[in-house]
Amino acid sequence: MSGVLKTLAVIAILVLGAIIALQTGLARLAFFEIFAFVKGVDVLGPTIVRRPPEDSPYERWLMKARAEIPVLDGLVIDDVSSVELKPWPQMGEGITGLYLRFADYQIIDGRILELPPRGQTASQRHLYEKGIFFISGRGHTVIQQEGETPQRIDWKPGSLFSIPLNVRHQHYNDGEEPARLLAISSFPFILNSVNNEKFVTDNPFVFTDRYDAGESYLESSERISEYFHATNFVDDILSTETRAEKRRGKGASRINWSMAGNTMIDMHVSEMSPGTYKKAHRHSSDAFILLLSGQGFSVTWPEGRFDKRYRVDWRAGTLFVPPTYWYHQHLNTGSTPARYLAINAPRLVTNLGLRFEDQLEQDLPEIREAWQQERIKQEK
Repeated sequence: MSGVLKTLAVIAILVLGAIIALQTGLARLAFFEIFAFVKGVDVLGPTIVRRPPEDSPYERWLMKARAEIPVLDGLVIDDVSSVELKPWPQMGEGITGLYLRFADYQIIDGRILELPPRGQTASQRHLYEKGIFFISGRGHTVIQQEGETPQRIDWKPGSLFSIPLNVRHQHYNDGEEPARLLAISSFPFILNSVNNEKFVTDNPFVFTDRYDAGESYLESSERISEYFHATNFVDDILSTETRAEKRRGKGASRINWSMAGNTMIDMHVSEMSPGTYKKAHRHSSDAFILLLSGQGFSVTWPEGRFDKRYRVDWRAGTLFVPPTYWYHQHLNTGSTPARYLAINAPRLVTNLGLRFEDQLEQDLPEIREAWQQERIKQEK
């Protein structure tokens, strides 16, 4: 064999070996894990690495906002109904609240606001979508398309709806006790897209295709598919009917709502039967998860790094987020159903071609063992 042929043969063997190593993920995983520890990036899998942005338009806005509004960083709030709030005068006279900058999300954010007795928020409109869940109190919200008759939405604890895009709105507390709400919005994504806050909050464009000020806006409800309903208002998500979703695990059920013509945020309720759990899964869309009932725990971890897991023990009122594309699993250890509200952005990442989703069909032994131990404690 000539020298040239020998050289080509060696190269072919090396290339073949590299391909096999990459396919198994071993070589690539080792490289990226080393790189991650050095650079501080997230290893999401053998071939997927996420680098949290440090200088996005949203990050720059947030840096300035910290001096003016109450910002809470983290992953978990033990109880949204009792967490201490701080004055937020930009939201209205006497309003207290927290701006939720959880994980390093760049698509959606959160806000908890509390209206004093007979108080009201400042009127506002904006080019980002917003889903609102009412935690306590009774009141109403007025929405008004420019030049059209205002429309009133009455709410109570457990009510859920979404503000139509760029429609002016204002919340009113009709009672003698404080009223508290949780709002999840797509503000980070919009600001990252246009990089101009005034364009987002002071834009006259009217989206008549999403809201035409018609009386049927609050009355319409239509089943789109097995799990999806097209409706713009849910009176009480604590008692709304869910449908079995076997692919997520024994005893799992859910219902999704398509609200206000939204194309960014999505809202659904999932429920686990007593003593059951959902299969571990992950997704590329940010997600805020609010427990509505039951008792149990959730575990979240990056792929291949269960040693970096984070456990959240929850009850009704616990709010938490899994970091982007981390696996997470919810386990009901109680004797009653456990229900939660999830507000995330699957439609947005799907439309961008960035919808990554995986589900573990086989339970990790460590999680199943922890669940069994918790069940034994509950039975004693």
